[in-house]
Amino acid sequence: MEQTDALIIQYLAGNISPKERAFLLVWLEENEENRVYFRSLKDAYDLGRLEFDSRESRVKSQWQKFVRTVPEADLRGKWKTAGFSFLRYAAVFVSGLLSLYLISDFSGKVRSDGMADTRIETGIGDKSKVTLPDGSLVWVNSCSSVVYGDLSGGDERSVYLQGEAWFEVKTDRQRPFLVRTDRLTYRVTGTSFNIYAFEDEDETSIALLEGSVTVEQGAKSRVLHPGERLVYNRTTDRFTVKNADVNLLSSWRRGEFVIDNMTFDELANRLQRLYNVEFIFENQEIRKESFGGTLRDFDSLETVMKVIKTSIPVNYRIEENRVYIR
Repeated sequence: MEQTDALIIQYLAGNISPKERAFLLVWLEENEENRVYFRSLKDAYDLGRLEFDSRESRVKSQWQKFVRTVPEADLRGKWKTAGFSFLRYAAVFVSGLLSLYLISDFSGKVRSDGMADTRIETGIGDKSKVTLPDGSLVWVNSCSSVVYGDLSGGDERSVYLQGEAWFEVKTDRQRPFLVRTDRLTYRVTGTSFNIYAFEDEDETSIALLEGSVTVEQGAKSRVLHPGERLVYNRTTDRFTVKNADVNLLSSWRRGEFVIDNMTFDELANRLQRLYNVEFIFENQEIRKESFGGTLRDFDSLETVMKVIKTSIPVNYRIEENRVYIR
């Protein structure tokens, strides 16, 4: 196994030392090819399809050259002088190591049979993929949580979501699968869909790839069909349904964030969760500006802001963990 592959796997598994982590991050800074290679391994790892073959390592020579040409003292200097800006960039990679509770027993929620439910919780810039006890798959996006029981008994399978997640539900027509959020319940028997439901945002949505979903709110319900996206606005208490490219909306699973006509206000909410920063709008009108494009997990906040600036008339300054928009 090549040293690059070994370090990347150690990072993904949460088994990397601070020195190795610093070395890996500086290597990622070297060029885009290194970052593309990292992304390809991470995507395979997240999807459970990672198989290593040292003969196929595309960056062996680059890595060895990097090791020879970067003295340890220089590496330490680069790491120390990079400052908070680089740490913000690095947080996209190391947040998985900083989240100590990705998958854990949730002792605060105990069922009537005395068994604790399981909680999947992700940190800033992190994602997690889990196979549920009934065989369904769930990808949990940044700053989100899913809580579930054993899902093996009873007349239905219930999970509780806060944040964003992609579900691939194993078909069981006798026992519907329910995703419960703070305002809505989504009822399915077997299907694939993406739910966006953060409690601190006005809008929550679901985009359906295949199958069907019944969206329930008290006595009211709506049926959603493949290729449709339903948005519920908490302030107006209204539903809207539109056609949507569901694969684009769930592109975050592949390490990309595809934005289609999103307001800067909505984008800022997502960037705050990805980079652990707070947006301060000194110019309130800029919140309404719309933006479109593709961002990647490995783009630094500085890179993201420069991309945004090319599309909408925005000026900004970054001070520690705050982004001022004027």
